[in-house]
Amino acid sequence: MSISRQTLFFWLAIGWSIAIFIACSVPHSGAPSLSSNDKVQHAAVFLIFGVLWMWSGRKPSWVILAGCGFGMLIEIWQGLMPVLGRTFDWFDGLADAIGVILGVVLVLLGRKLL
Repeated sequence: MSISRQTLFFWLAIGWSIAIFIACSVPHSGAPSLSSNDKVQHAAVFLIFGVLWMWSGRKPSWVILAGCGFGMLIEIWQGLMPVLGRTFDWFDGLADAIGVILGVVLVLLGRKLL
């Protein structure tokens, strides 16, 4: 039995989305830092989010709305959970949005070039 490409990327996108939520729910002191610039981290993580969801066959508008909404919900979650040692940050949400939009644009450009 083989799995379709879209189904594979759907499950990878689900897994990545869960991983984002878990990573953003870890207390700040225990969170790994992949970059010295927090906003670059946010954009990179959501760029991957955008690419995976696009490759799963979702429409660009859906991916952008879902990614921006997910990013802002995570920021609200962090603001409501002071025990995490994290805070709500509009600029993190903006970096998430920029990342997901870049991911969508990369996939669309790749489709045009190929």
